[in-house]
Amino acid sequence: MTPLPARPPVATVAVALLLGSAAALLLTWGLGVDEVASNGARVFFVVLWSYLAWSVHRGGGWVRAALIAIFAATGWGAANASSFSVALDALPAGDAIARCLALGALAAMLTPSARRWFAETKRREAEAER
Repeated sequence: MTPLPARPPVATVAVALLLGSAAALLLTWGLGVDEVASNGARVFFVVLWSYLAWSVHRGGGWVRAALIAIFAATGWGAANASSFSVALDALPAGDAIARCLALGALAAMLTPSARRWFAETKRREAEAER
């Protein structure tokens, strides 16, 4: 395994925010704040946010594209609701918190220092494969 270049603080913030997304889902579910219609979906998103956090920690720049895809799907779902208020009413508190934290993580990962770090990590991995 190739050693990672020095991780910028914004990448660490992104990891923390993504882990916060998983924690928000777990806490609102476990404390009964959210009425969860599908336990499987809740577990899926807890695992997804955790995996994305781990991937960012390891220098996975692809997470930015994954988050953009998640937000595009969320936007598509909201656009297909009968009204914006119906879409908001259907969003449990834990999901709203998780998505806000993930949006912050995406913003952190799009900063110049994070972009340089992801690029350098990718370059080192490519060299190691040769």
